[in-house]
Amino acid sequence: MVDISTAMQAARAENRRNKGDRGDRKGKPGGKLGVENFDPKDHVEKEVADTISMWLVIAFGVLIAVIMRYVMMPGMEGPKSVLWFLPLTLVVILPSLHRVLVPEPYKSRYTFGNWFRAAMLFIFTWLALSFILVNPPIGDIGAPDIAGKMTVVIVDGEDILIDSDNLTSMKNSFILDRNGSSGDAWMIFYVNDNTDPSVATINLTSLFNAPNETPKELAGETVGDYSNCTSIVDGLRESQQNAIQKHEYDVCAAINLGVLEAGDYHLTVTLTEDGDPWVNTRVIEYDLTVV
Repeated sequence: MVDISTAMQAARAENRRNKGDRGDRKGKPGGKLGVENFDPKDHVEKEVADTISMWLVIAFGVLIAVIMRYVMMPGMEGPKSVLWFLPLTLVVILPSLHRVLVPEPYKSRYTFGNWFRAAMLFIFTWLALSFILVNPPIGDIGAPDIAGKMTVVIVDGEDILIDSDNLTSMKNSFILDRNGSSGDAWMIFYVNDNTDPSVATINLTSLFNAPNETPKELAGETVGDYSNCTSIVDGLRESQQNAIQKHEYDVCAAINLGVLEAGDYHLTVTLTEDGDPWVNTRVIEYDLTVV
């Protein structure tokens, strides 16, 4: 028989021994936090599924960009909304594309997060490649344009009459003061392009705002044929030169408008070039008032 005092001492010793064992024992990582055990096989399977999805979406984006550039665009005369609307619509077929082409067990791993990432990757792949394919040196869909503002001067013999304050406004309007001169009016501006602007074709028509008047064609050659404007530009103030020319590669164009009588004129400038895959055209309109 064991007395009460001995039994209580033995119980206390056993309790201290159990506490010591629990303190020395290492618990399972994440056990108290409810974290699941790391499964290498499951992790590898998920990574493989994501990699397959990434390359599948990139290949699909490249395919669509090439089809749009070399199949659809050559049959068009200019940009259409279908060129961006159709590729964006194809985002909805990405889940079906994965289910058809990706084998098990990988296609069972895809969730909504995968579809969202795949959609963003497809859009950016298509956009990036399309941007490369339609710009020099591979393609050219950007029409030439007037670089800055334009000005009109009067050339009377050896004298060049320049309105030192007047340049085109944001509304493309211009007031020309002849100041009593009967010399020819010249329209001066610079042309820019993402290729060589001097080979672009320039057409300029002038319509006098009066009864029974018809448009007169004042230019119809390449921009380089009208680049005889150095002497006129040199007579402008530096601030005016900077407002007309925006880049050192811009090409100056000087077009003779003839002797203009007082009144209102509507000038239409058309810039055209043989781009790839279509002809690039830009139309700029000006209102000229002669006083």
